[in-house]
Amino acid sequence: MWVRARRLSIAILGGLAAFAAQTAANADPVADFYKGREIRLIVGQPPGGGYDAFARLFARHLGRLMPGNPTVIPQNMPGAAGMAMTNSLVAVQPRDGTVIGAASGQIGTAALFGAPGARYDARELGWIGSLNSEVGLVVARKDVPVRRFADLLDHELIVGASFATDSNVIYPTTMNAVLGTKFKIIPGYGGTSNVAIAIERGEVQGTASWHVSSIMAAKPDWIAPNGFLTVLLQLALKRHPTVPDVPTVIEVAKTDEQRAILELIFAQQDMGRPVYGPPGMPADRLAALRAAFDAFVIDADVRAEVAKMHLEMHNPMRGAEIAAMIARLYAMPPDVIQKAAAVSRPAQ
Repeated sequence: MWVRARRLSIAILGGLAAFAAQTAANADPVADFYKGREIRLIVGQPPGGGYDAFARLFARHLGRLMPGNPTVIPQNMPGAAGMAMTNSLVAVQPRDGTVIGAASGQIGTAALFGAPGARYDARELGWIGSLNSEVGLVVARKDVPVRRFADLLDHELIVGASFATDSNVIYPTTMNAVLGTKFKIIPGYGGTSNVAIAIERGEVQGTASWHVSSIMAAKPDWIAPNGFLTVLLQLALKRHPTVPDVPTVIEVAKTDEQRAILELIFAQQDMGRPVYGPPGMPADRLAALRAAFDAFVIDADVRAEVAKMHLEMHNPMRGAEIAAMIARLYAMPPDVIQKAAAVSRPAQ
């Protein structure tokens, strides 16, 4: 009797041990953490523009692609082209994977160039991915005497812009210094949607950095062959298929030094519309967010919604690719970085 009981006890204990081992094997600490929780996705730009549309699209789908299926809540914290939000992410927000941010690719180089108020090191951010590699366009109303890039060397073009630290100020400032263009920059419009209104009203003649994805989300007919605007230049390292006959800013450079400076400045276009977390996030949660991002950009439902919204996901970048690009930029020769920073710095 005692032997049978002992054998039964051993069998039960063995079964419990096997069950415990299987349970441990099946446990997912990331899913356990996120189950029933919220993720806040803070958008560093105002509501209504292309950045906001992309970030909210990501927020709508992220929860179902994450372990534990958390609820994702988007909110806006505009200011200084996303730097205000990034500073908050680094200094104020929790680092446990429940708060992430979305802004522009400029976040990757602002601190490197010594931008005032950039209180972070881009190498330390938890890069999740970029929803779209951006191509900015220089555009002008068709009722002004500017038809191609060469005209910008002889004629002033009054361009609307957002903040002093935004790309639609930094890029024309750069081109004036490096290429000799004659942009007159009018900042203070607060976001691309307000710049578009100013162009339509005739308050300004164009803008010198309007991303293709933003135009396609807000005013796709404006850059059609019979549209309201002339596309003069592409602000990117490679041409976008939407405007294949328009040169890039790299192509119009005249010297190797010009090209080197412009490549450093416009590399941020590849980073496009990044999503990232604060420094020091748990590695497994960052990995889960990156995996969810990778699933997002190939998801059939997402792709259908992108088409319906007239957005695009042009060459999205994985988080590890962005981190590697940031590391390369920070490792460039200091004199090249200093020159790029100097020519791209807005006048105070």
